Amino acid sequence: MSVKHFFEEGGELEKALPRYRKRQAQIDASEFIYSSMESRVPAVLEAPTGSGKTMAYLVPSFELNRRIIISTKTKQLMSQIAGKDINSARRIFGDDKYVAVLKGRKNYFCHFRFFKLMYPHPGRYEKVMEWYESVARQEIIEMPVGLFNMAEIENMTTDSWMCTASKCEFYDICSFYRAKQNANDADIVITNHYLLMSDFALKAESEHASIFDFADHIIMDEAHSIPDIFPRFAGTELSLRSFLRVMNENRPVFDPREIEITAGMLSGLLEDITERRYTSEIKDRLISYIEFANKSIGEKDVDDLKQISKRLNDKAESVLGGSEGVRFVDTERGDIVLQYIPFDASEKLREGLKNSCLSPVFVSATLSVKGSFEYFLNETGYAEDEVQAKSLEPVFNMGEQGRLMVRDCDDAFYEELALKAKSSVLVICNSVSRMNKVTKLLKNIIPERVFAQTEIDISDTEGLTDAFFVGCAVFREGMDFAHTGISFVVLDKLPFEYFEDIVLKERAASLKNKGLDPFKDYFLPRAVIYYRQAVGRLLRHEDDHGVWAVLDSRIETKNYGKYFRDVLNNVPKIDSIDDAVRFLEVTDETD
Repeated sequence: MSVKHFFEEGGELEKALPRYRKRQAQIDASEFIYSSMESRVPAVLEAPTGSGKTMAYLVPSFELNRRIIISTKTKQLMSQIAGKDINSARRIFGDDKYVAVLKGRKNYFCHFRFFKLMYPHPGRYEKVMEWYESVARQEIIEMPVGLFNMAEIENMTTDSWMCTASKCEFYDICSFYRAKQNANDADIVITNHYLLMSDFALKAESEHASIFDFADHIIMDEAHSIPDIFPRFAGTELSLRSFLRVMNENRPVFDPREIEITAGMLSGLLEDITERRYTSEIKDRLISYIEFANKSIGEKDVDDLKQISKRLNDKAESVLGGSEGVRFVDTERGDIVLQYIPFDASEKLREGLKNSCLSPVFVSATLSVKGSFEYFLNETGYAEDEVQAKSLEPVFNMGEQGRLMVRDCDDAFYEELALKAKSSVLVICNSVSRMNKVTKLLKNIIPERVFAQTEIDISDTEGLTDAFFVGCAVFREGMDFAHTGISFVVLDKLPFEYFEDIVLKERAASLKNKGLDPFKDYFLPRAVIYYRQAVGRLLRHEDDHGVWAVLDSRIETKNYGKYFRDVLNNVPKIDSIDDAVRFLEVTDETD
């Protein structure tokens, strides 16, 4: 069997999609995915930018009569698949397949918390009440974006540890559980990595615990992010403010003195915690706070509070326990969050996958380093002989369509680029602080043309054809700046992670103890993957042209620079912004 005929000239895709172009890479990708799904063998596919990977996996998904979950990293990509790509597939295959979308609990309205915390105070929440009346009869109520502040949203949404599930009096009309049931009745489910990874973590502990019912296949788009996302779900996160929030939301059953003492202890910890590591003194005080607050909650003669107390206690035991991993403290917006992340979550990921589907499909433009999938396979728990793996050749002729400029980073480069660039520019930094500095520098020169990552939604960029977009990892991974006329992608620095970050530092120490080289076996392959993601932001279509500017001479002076040079090894080099402008002018005239 084959799906090749769908993609051929005169085939179903050409008939259904007005701007369809036959691409061999898309055919190869779809044939590979179909073959692996048909034989139920785990698949790892590296499909470069422009290969049309979404339709490459949707065609086999519709063609095979099996239950499939499609997961991607962001809500924007979920919306694109559900609102655009699925409709394209339906024009070919018809509407027989039931397709559903499932997001995390925080995206859905919680009746219990609304009626407990907001409904008794209509004068205080007039805007919320008006909105609720307009949606109350809907079967599934999703939270609107941008309509309410964070405090209001918190009062009418829930999360996994606060939700009492089937014991809730509103369970039968719960928006999340109705959406969950719809998803589990569907032939094809679209979700995000965060919800899927939490499901894998549940199923790794028990095959009976689940958000998603068992599927024949799970397709993970933008799969390069899985090794970073899953360990956080395999570990534990505990918000200390959650204890105080439970007390404040149930004030009538608490002695005011209990709430006052808990608030005072939390305030004192916030003042005294100055580093992310647990010191012995801080750990003792954390335990004292948790024991006092949770004892106060658990001893109340209220079933909901007893259940919440047990879940909080289980989290505390995990996050403060002795299992191998990194433990650290984050302070944010008046809260202290305790984190535990295991060093190696690959076995748990494999176990979760085994209890979730017959075979997974991992798809991304960046899964390999120098042609090897070793790093990705190690992080996901697979051996090479257990999977089918394929890396497709680049779709674009990067040597003809692009030019590479390497130089050291300085303010003068940005000042010159701001004055000479005649099209849009994407600048990718390694940190928020550096992003803010570059943004400020550019706004002093061209204030109306500069948009920082924190100031604009990617959906608002279409039509901005003479702009400077400045961002960090969010702009580097998976974002499509099509229709913005980007002709320059600037890497402010090679994308190595901050080696002194506590999580990375502890992970490096763990690798060293196992006889591995942290730089060679961990930091370098990750940096090369990030570099490839950044490079992929430039050429999105067959007629695109552009310039990569790497503001880091280590790519030429260090031995490890060859791993980065190989990514653009056939791209001619230029020496100046003037050379770049001339190249773009010539290609524009030719087009």
